[in-house]
Amino acid sequence: MTATQTRPTKKRSETKSRLTRRTKTRPQPRPTGKPAAPATTTLIDYEYTGIDASGMVRTGRLLSATEAEATQRIRRLGLRPTEVQPVSKSLLTTELRIPGFGPKVDEREIAVLSRQLATMVGAGVPLLRSLSVLTKQTENQFLVETLARVRTDVESGDSLSDSIARHPRVFDDLYVPMVRAGETAGALDEILAQLATTMERSVALRQKIRAALTYPIAVLVLITFVIAAMLIFVVPVFAGIYDDLGGELPLPTRILVGVSAAFSDKLPLTLLIVGTTTYLVRRWKQSENGRLKWDKAKLRLPLVGDLLHKSAIARLTRVLAVLNRSGVPVLEALAISAQTVGNAAIEQAVVDTRQVVRRGGSMGSQMADNPLFPPMVVQLVSIGEETGTLDEMLETVAASFEAEVESAVAGFASLIEPLLMAFIGVVVGSMVISLYLPMFRIVDLIQ
Repeated sequence: MTATQTRPTKKRSETKSRLTRRTKTRPQPRPTGKPAAPATTTLIDYEYTGIDASGMVRTGRLLSATEAEATQRIRRLGLRPTEVQPVSKSLLTTELRIPGFGPKVDEREIAVLSRQLATMVGAGVPLLRSLSVLTKQTENQFLVETLARVRTDVESGDSLSDSIARHPRVFDDLYVPMVRAGETAGALDEILAQLATTMERSVALRQKIRAALTYPIAVLVLITFVIAAMLIFVVPVFAGIYDDLGGELPLPTRILVGVSAAFSDKLPLTLLIVGTTTYLVRRWKQSENGRLKWDKAKLRLPLVGDLLHKSAIARLTRVLAVLNRSGVPVLEALAISAQTVGNAAIEQAVVDTRQVVRRGGSMGSQMADNPLFPPMVVQLVSIGEETGTLDEMLETVAASFEAEVESAVAGFASLIEPLLMAFIGVVVGSMVISLYLPMFRIVDLIQ
């Protein structure tokens, strides 16, 4: 017996149904794209035994916040519960969670999941069966548990969008309103396919950027260890020789010896200062003002800043295009895209644009007043608003900037290698020259 068959019939009194509807709908505000309150509720695994309408005994398991809620869900399934109890877990089977090191779901996995779910729903496979199939073939255990909870909620009568909204660690602020729009329009398979395509493009773009930045970062880390080793082990040997010889050392050598002494003689204090500074900088970056200033500074970096700017604009316009095509209201679309853009400075610019649109203004005119939006974006958005083809114009902008990012990544990768070699040569060469400058006066010092 399905959940819809166990709902109250029309034979009940009209007054009671009105009171029931009021108590059900009043505490639940309209979703705004942010994680719903139940997202922080701890769900417990319950085992149950119940009797169906034909008198058969049924057993099963479900996830619920309380025993009362679990009992209510069992009754929605058409069963009369006879026993409901939490699943006992031993200490050896209890999963330990360390803050900051919890299980994660990669965006690539969500893209594959969305593509498979879209295929099955489009082929006419029932949603519950589709979720069961995905649960069996998914390898990520955390994602398996999440899908099992989503299936339990859907089986209890909840919509798919309400069910996934309870898991913000897996389904982000873009995913939930898109699925809700697909359910409302009766085109869930098309929306899931669009989500999969959007996430696949985002993953591919980020992989290219990471590939371009991996080599320079690795080289910088290596050269940092080389310089530290020279300061701690090599320079003190030369400093001891020069002290035995006496005389005044050249200025570059004195600077290098002083830095080496700070590293070798006061290494614990140096590490403490570096660690404290790193911690304070990270705390500052996590604050609202610090994150805004840090992201603005990143956009002004040579070479990398332009790459990050174009990547953020490409993601912004891509998300806006998908939301606009899916029928999400423009104000909600701007709020969602602002949270997914990945840069606080551009996020603030989108928020300012949303405020102007809420007051009845034009999106294109507000973007024209902000230098973070390139002229091409402003012009095409304005044309899209005037002609009613905003989603097509945003798609054009996204495709153009994604192509520019790919080209910039290729150019960056070919340019960064000689720049790094020059940097390493200057740093290491300066240290070597500073060490050997006193050698030119070694004869005078010996005499």
